[in-house]
Amino acid sequence: MIIMTQNTRYLISLVDKCREESDIGQRSTILEFINSLLPAETKIRIPSLITNSGIDNILSAIEVRLSPPVYNLS
Repeated sequence: MIIMTQNTRYLISLVDKCREESDIGQRSTILEFINSLLPAETKIRIPSLITNSGIDNILSAIEVRLSPPVYNLS
């Protein structure tokens, strides 16, 4: 059984909110906020100039870091 902490659920909900936002300025702000909430070892270096595609890539990387490992895939 996989148990997510309340903080992880909150971060994932922010990732979802960021993905749904259409304004790149707002997306960048949400991404910076998400990154500020991550533990130091999980933070991602975000470039000062970033595209929508770059934001999506970073959001995907954050989701991978927040997700528990998956076993027994065969």
